[in-house]
Amino acid sequence: MMTEKKDIAPLIALLKMAEEQWPSSEVGEVSQSELFRRDQALLKMWPEACRRVGLGEREFPLGVIKRWQQEMGGGRAN
Repeated sequence: MMTEKKDIAPLIALLKMAEEQWPSSEVGEVSQSELFRRDQALLKMWPEACRRVGLGEREFPLGVIKRWQQEMGGGRAN
């Protein structure tokens, strides 16, 4: 639980970085391959998001990865 609380600030920073990167796209307007490319980019931006909120290097939150896997699997839990 403590780790999850520490992940909130960098996740918010990551969302802000994503908004700067892709300012006005709607999910329905973006292809699956583009969404996958963006997810990969978010993983690469994670260390910078941690740095911006004053945390050292951390692993990307497993819960977010599981959520992405669910979405890629058509909503089915893996």
